[in-house]
Amino acid sequence: ATRVLSRFGEILSAGEIYASLQRLHATSRRLITETAPYDAVLMPVIAHPPLAYGAMDPKGADAFLEDMLDRLRLARLLKFKPLFGQLMDKSLWFTHWPAIQNVSGQPSIALPVYVTDAGLPLGIQAAGRPGDEETLLSLAAQMEKISGWRERRAPLRIPA
Repeated sequence: ATRVLSRFGEILSAGEIYASLQRLHATSRRLITETAPYDAVLMPVIAHPPLAYGAMDPKGADAFLEDMLDRLRLARLLKFKPLFGQLMDKSLWFTHWPAIQNVSGQPSIALPVYVTDAGLPLGIQAAGRPGDEETLLSLAAQMEKISGWRERRAPLRIPA
């Protein structure tokens, strides 16, 4: 999906890119304004437990469609909103919260806060005010101290 979505840039006019950036900046300003009263806004890092390597790779008809769009330079079909929406939905399904800070410019930090019985670390993301990384780093230091995370070490495994 990433390769095909990158082709989207080839088919947008300068006006469409400008309008999209204007909407993105307006939305970012609103998000920053709404969250300004808070030292940090907490959210999950991921929406679902981690998947096996390759689980998000396109398969079957999706793989064929993406390959044809790429090989035949048919990225203009991405302007067909249901197709573009389907690709974006798949892309954001797993990690949609971090994507928000990636485009808004807010500093954020992922913090491990829990370990499942299977040893899988789960975390939260804290997003702060623009230019206020100090608060996030202070929060991270406090979380590290109370969680005991610093003392945790993965078991050393010697290859057979």
